[in-house]
Amino acid sequence: MQPKLDDDEEASTPRMDEASPLQGAPPRGAKRVSYLVPALCAAAAVGAVARRTTASAALYGQASAAPCTDVEKLEISKYTITSSQPTADAAFAQRVLGSVDQSYGGDGSDDPAVYEDCLVDGKYKMRIRKQTIGGGGHTMDLHFPYSQVTPHGPLTVQYWDKYQANLNKESFATDVFNPFMHYSLVMYTPDLSYIARKLTNEGEPFLARRGFVNGQAYYTLVVGSPTGKVYEITSPRLDEGIVSVKDWSAAECPACHVPRTYNKDQLDAWWYDNFGGDNFVEREETTPIRVSIAVSSVDKVQRYWATHFPALEVSVWESGTAKVASANFHLASHDKMSIELEWVENGHDFGPMKHTVSDFVAYQESVKEEYAGPNIGWTAWYDRHLGVAITACPLDEYMKAWDAAGVAFHAHATGTLGDHAWTEGVESFGIEFQGWFDYSYQSNYAGFDFCTWNTDPHEFYYTIGEDPPAKPDPSAE
Repeated sequence: MQPKLDDDEEASTPRMDEASPLQGAPPRGAKRVSYLVPALCAAAAVGAVARRTTASAALYGQASAAPCTDVEKLEISKYTITSSQPTADAAFAQRVLGSVDQSYGGDGSDDPAVYEDCLVDGKYKMRIRKQTIGGGGHTMDLHFPYSQVTPHGPLTVQYWDKYQANLNKESFATDVFNPFMHYSLVMYTPDLSYIARKLTNEGEPFLARRGFVNGQAYYTLVVGSPTGKVYEITSPRLDEGIVSVKDWSAAECPACHVPRTYNKDQLDAWWYDNFGGDNFVEREETTPIRVSIAVSSVDKVQRYWATHFPALEVSVWESGTAKVASANFHLASHDKMSIELEWVENGHDFGPMKHTVSDFVAYQESVKEEYAGPNIGWTAWYDRHLGVAITACPLDEYMKAWDAAGVAFHAHATGTLGDHAWTEGVESFGIEFQGWFDYSYQSNYAGFDFCTWNTDPHEFYYTIGEDPPAKPDPSAE
């Protein structure tokens, strides 16, 4: 059964036909986190505000931040997916994946698993629910942010959540995979039997599939949260008679859903390291092994990584009707393990759809074109991102290259939380790069303010004698 929304959850959700979130900066609530760094070079700040984004084709044609990218090791720490129902999505992850509330971070006094800000008429316009997954202290963070301040464009986050949730509902009813299910976080458990019984008894819908690697069977349950977020739970073991299982079909990209980097003994050992205990029977804990991202063009994905991070080994291959780019990212919390990443372009004809994956990618791109660009602006869709640490060189070196290439990004100095540059990523799935500044790109960086449309504190602009930039109005163009 799906978790029931609490009254606060429903009250914070915008109308389906809402054209845009709040205009300008909302009144402040009682709880505020705004990390303010002294004034940056006035010319850099004002120049950045004046720029609009360049053509997206520029994203793939410029030089990388050599020599940094020649040796860069990318370390993944977080999976962030914007949700119009953060509380319900966190509850789903706890019940189905075995996630737990994040117990670190925060502002030092409040619950680190809950963030609420931007209080307007008794309702918070910025809400985040923070989970950790995988055991071992924390293997990866799983965050569900929802901003009604930053720009969504004419189709809100809630609109797309409802659309994808309805697609999943139809998929579960007909036992047919849909292309948006390639947006998924894949979890591993040594034995799927307990989870399969639990979900069946709870009436939780799912797809049940089987695939093979070198003769070894892997069983997978595909589940969907209240807002359409998809997770796969995979295992080499499943007792007979619990669920009816089908083999992955060619239209579902069979090789996309089985482990490619580690065998079952290695994955079992990894699970034991994280959760302990002397057996895996009747256990519901899961640990992440793969992030899957649906895309409209694998070629663009390949060019992005070859241009900006050529040290990353990206493989391009086909399975069934799908073309796939894949790579391994080191796991930030465990230096001996990696997480598989895959970008899936599925050419199967899934029949009439109101919106295709390509439509969704293009829509997010259009919002970025209106509201963001190199060193400027923000969109609510930046809250669909991976958290990736880079250590070879300061973030400034990469930002110089991104700026030259027309990559949309926005950097923030967030005090004790470190330095970050949020970027558009590739195929409209963002990347929050975590590292440090050496101030060679610009002399200072603004802190982070959840309650302004572009996430810059207004005070930052006042220190350089400028008014905060107005939120662009597409209707005026």
